[in-house]
Amino acid sequence: MKLKLIEKRFETADITSFIFKPDTDLKWQAGQFLHYNLPDKNPDNRKTERFFTIAAAPFEKNVMVTTRFAEKSSSFKKDLFSLPIGGEINASGPMGSFVVEDPAKEFVFIAGGIGITPFRSILLDLDNKEVPIRGKLLYANRDNNFVFKKELDALAQKHKDFKIRYFVDPEKIDEAAIKQEAPDLKSPIFYVSGPEPMVEAFEKILAGIGVPNSHIKRDYFPGYDWP
Repeated sequence: MKLKLIEKRFETADITSFIFKPDTDLKWQAGQFLHYNLPDKNPDNRKTERFFTIAAAPFEKNVMVTTRFAEKSSSFKKDLFSLPIGGEINASGPMGSFVVEDPAKEFVFIAGGIGITPFRSILLDLDNKEVPIRGKLLYANRDNNFVFKKELDALAQKHKDFKIRYFVDPEKIDEAAIKQEAPDLKSPIFYVSGPEPMVEAFEKILAGIGVPNSHIKRDYFPGYDWP
């Protein structure tokens, strides 16, 4: 399918959301991702393809890609950030199982930086369906510029059983913080999203404190450093 860029939304100094209109009736589950291809005659060694979570909730209809840009970014990122309004990108999918299968169960969402994207989609989707949101969001970032903070705080105000704790570097989401926020480690479903090294580290932490492997869901983003 083709996605046409209809809006660029500057979230922070180095993070931008790209809003695309699909050329077909695209349906996805909150938390899923698409495979994107943006042709380049001289791509770098990371080539012309990427996987990005759909940061938009399904009811929003349009696809939203939210990502960080740095001077050392790949040729793909540079092409994406220079794409004009009306420009197109190829995509396929949706794919992925990082979804809430039973919204009645309590959850603990653990997000690192840009790893907040699937949680925006999931939380807005639950709210739109008028499903009570029951759980915690532990959200770590390098500074106070938390992406989607206004939307997240509004959801926490609306849903009394949904709590958010923000962590600003050097404060970390560590074993002690997880135990404090989720003392019952056996019941919640833990969702971890962020840079690949972060997700791998939390898999070990959660397993080490007794969280059943069947209660851990993972979604990682390659190409980002952590911490």
